[in-house]
Amino acid sequence: MPEARRGAARVLWTLLWVAVVRSYNVDVGRPVIFRGPNGSFFGYSVLQHYHDSTRWVLVGAPKAESKYSTSVQSPGAVFKCRVHTNPDRRCTELDMGRGNSRGMLCGKTCKEDRDDEWMGVSLARQPKAGGSVLACAHRWKNIYYETEYILPHGFCNIIPPDLQSKGRKLLPCYEEYKKKYGEEHGSCQAGIAGFFTKELVIMGAPGSYYWTGTVKVLNLTDNTYYKLNDDAVIARRYTYLGYAVTAGHFSQPTTTDIVGGAPQDGGIGKVYIFRTDRQSGSLIKIFQASGKKGVLEEQLTLDGDSAYNAHFGESMAALGDIDDDGFPDVAIGAPKEDNYIGAVYIYHGDANGIVPQYSMKLSGQTINPKLRMFGQSISGGVDMDSNGYPDMTVGAFLSDNVVLLRSRPVITMDVTIFLPISINITAPQCHDGLQPVNCLNVTACFRFSGKHVPGEIGLNYNLTADVTKKEKSQQPRVYFVTSGETAGQITEKLQLSFMQEKCEHYLAYVKKRVEDVISPIVFEASYSLGEHAIERGKEDKELTALKPILRWKKGQKIAQRNQTVFERNCQSDDCAADLKLQGKLLLSGVDDRTSYLALGAVRNISLNIFISNTGDDAYDTNVFFNFSGELFFIKMWQKEELGIACELLESDFLKCSVGFPFMRSKSGYEFNVIFDTSHLTGQEETLTFLVTAKSGNLERTECLHDNTLILSVPLMHEVDSSINGEVFPTSFFYGDSVAASNFVQLENHECLFQSLNFTLQIYNAGPSTLPGAFLDISIPNRLSATGAEIFHIQQMMVGQDKGSCSFHRSHSPCVVPQENENIFHTIFAFFTKSGRKVLDCERPGRSCLILHCNISSLPKAESCDINIYMLLNTEILKKDSSSVIQFVTRARLQVDHDLRVVEVPNGNPEEKPVVFEALHNLEPRGYVVGWIIAISLLVGILIFLLLAVLLWKMGFFRRRYKEIIEAEKSRKENEDSWNWVQKNQ
Repeated sequence: MPEARRGAARVLWTLLWVAVVRSYNVDVGRPVIFRGPNGSFFGYSVLQHYHDSTRWVLVGAPKAESKYSTSVQSPGAVFKCRVHTNPDRRCTELDMGRGNSRGMLCGKTCKEDRDDEWMGVSLARQPKAGGSVLACAHRWKNIYYETEYILPHGFCNIIPPDLQSKGRKLLPCYEEYKKKYGEEHGSCQAGIAGFFTKELVIMGAPGSYYWTGTVKVLNLTDNTYYKLNDDAVIARRYTYLGYAVTAGHFSQPTTTDIVGGAPQDGGIGKVYIFRTDRQSGSLIKIFQASGKKGVLEEQLTLDGDSAYNAHFGESMAALGDIDDDGFPDVAIGAPKEDNYIGAVYIYHGDANGIVPQYSMKLSGQTINPKLRMFGQSISGGVDMDSNGYPDMTVGAFLSDNVVLLRSRPVITMDVTIFLPISINITAPQCHDGLQPVNCLNVTACFRFSGKHVPGEIGLNYNLTADVTKKEKSQQPRVYFVTSGETAGQITEKLQLSFMQEKCEHYLAYVKKRVEDVISPIVFEASYSLGEHAIERGKEDKELTALKPILRWKKGQKIAQRNQTVFERNCQSDDCAADLKLQGKLLLSGVDDRTSYLALGAVRNISLNIFISNTGDDAYDTNVFFNFSGELFFIKMWQKEELGIACELLESDFLKCSVGFPFMRSKSGYEFNVIFDTSHLTGQEETLTFLVTAKSGNLERTECLHDNTLILSVPLMHEVDSSINGEVFPTSFFYGDSVAASNFVQLENHECLFQSLNFTLQIYNAGPSTLPGAFLDISIPNRLSATGAEIFHIQQMMVGQDKGSCSFHRSHSPCVVPQENENIFHTIFAFFTKSGRKVLDCERPGRSCLILHCNISSLPKAESCDINIYMLLNTEILKKDSSSVIQFVTRARLQVDHDLRVVEVPNGNPEEKPVVFEALHNLEPRGYVVGWIIAISLLVGILIFLLLAVLLWKMGFFRRRYKEIIEAEKSRKENEDSWNWVQKNQ
């Protein structure tokens, strides 16, 4: 509930603050509205007037009918509206004593025509007590020469202070016997603008000299007119000089200068300033300024709300000092703002001129939604309700209304907050419960003053501790204790008497662990008015007394601030610290010789940081770490409690506060910051840490070089890749005796092919993901260097789309070697068939088919299969003399070093041979068998005959074979007898 009450108080204070900014001391809640005849342009001009104790609002209605001149068609009129004793808000026409006759003579060659003369187009008042009033009708015409010319000279009337009919009539442009329209003052339209000083009547005449224009100035003291005789000014046609006029002390404080506006001069407009010369009776130009930039030095620009087509600046009026600050204020009209409803902006003055930010925007929509062209005319400077403050009157002629807005009394608050010069946070002075804490006394004193303000007021105020931290949405370092609860703000109500100071005392506590001990602690007392009583006897039945308002602070918050600081122990005048950072990276489970961080192999990384201070005590010392968003902060570790605390401000930004409340001179701290590296992807080539040390103290430029530390380590993909493979079938038979159904025959080809299926498997044993690799497969493709290609690749596939392969596809896979074959060659080949032939790409001079594959990312402990489907042309093998041909296919895996990949030393092999054999099943044909038998018999007979001849030549057939045989027979018989005798013995 206390928190809810504080929240409601904050909302209420915000609303009050907005209301003060938008309204200030011109009261829009109680406007005094006067209404004139419909369609009369009542309010086209307005003028505040007073005579003795009576206050009047004079209103020009240039299209009104006149009850005093009923025979004249819509001459216009000036109305007077009494402010007091006028409960019905009635306005009556002012009788100027001009009669009811038409065509009255006004000179030797002057005859007036008052139809549609626009009386009341401009109003001005003599700035003094008992001052007269100037009212003009710029469309008044001289019709003396009506058969030839009608001359719109213009007419003005000086009305006496009591507003009676005995006024003085002025025809500033009439000259006897001047009758030509346009020339000289024939069409001058004097009185479209008018201004009154104590002795000068100034009337603008923009139609003179063919609308060059001029300014008519009448000196009431000697009753003479000052004429503009400057040929350089008069010669410029259609400039409309005199469309707006005023006067003031611009060149010298004691000289009155005349100002005339020429809005069409050069197409951009000019302002002329003239000085009156009594001797010559003329106006002498002393200055001119155009609308182009560069002629005058622009001090500031006022633009209201910059609303489109608002006509901001259509009217301006000096209001006097409406808020009693000693400086005059000004009002600027924007009558077409908000779709012709209109608005008026109030700008206040100060010692430097005009405050650029307006204090109030008076919207016609807020006052009365029926108002139209509110702000077309403004008058001010007169205290209309006798409360000591000038009021203002605004015309809204399209709705025939005039609005009197009164100024509220302004209260000036004198608020003071008393604080100790500094706070010693090393020596607690108070107790919060049982805990010793630092504290300080806070005293807020209030006093008010002002003109015509109540003798006693109510004041609501909020006392906020450490308000600058609160404005930044940070935790305050100081707090109050109210009703047993901690609070950063105290809300109170006071009753104050006029010019009597009242003080309130509070005890504020400093939080135990304050990181920021450099920036000051700012206390703020914001305040608003509460209830107050209006003194009896000052009420007005028609104009009720207005409640006072607090003084505007030029757009700033209505509050008072004061600050204190934490006490600091410094040896140098500038209290400069000198921080130094040192550090290194520590990789868990990796020796110091490793120059890189293997992704996936290291689970965390530690930064060993040492910070030292060789300067003055460093307050609010912090070490900041900028690191990769792929890292995750785990913890901060220190050998012993050293007052270091780390806070992750963003996902990639860590702050560690070192020492509390300060890091002493000549001290050092060592700590480790540990990060999780398991989510590193390797997209960055280097893992970099930017470490920065900073304190709240000043640190000299020459000492900043060692406040920053960059620690980095290269990121590498460390893998242990291997390759295995097999082929199916591992061996096969070929030859003419092997059935054709065992082979593949392509359409429109006569060759017989043996199908082969290679399966290779790449495996990554880690620890990192293999981002990419190259696989080269070498297959011996020719029996000899000039022989035909044996293999025809049908398809290569990489499993799970983990890569792609490229190969050269043969356009003529069926090649049958042509040789001159005869019976003797066939028989020769059969008997000369050799044993085993080995085809290996590693042997020199061997022609091979190279297949290339790009392998994409392969995570740890995952594999990738490559399948190769190919055909072997057996027709080529048949022509070889070997009975067994062994093919050695080699697959070699190579990592992509451009992707920062390294292989684990002494890891699995990255090369794999795959072997298969082709066995030649050679059986001779039938006619060859017959020829072999016949030739064999013939050769045997020839050999037998040859041996017989040789034996005969050697006498083999002439020996005594019969005798030899008998002797041999006898010898054997004897041997048999001898053996028997031995056995019987």
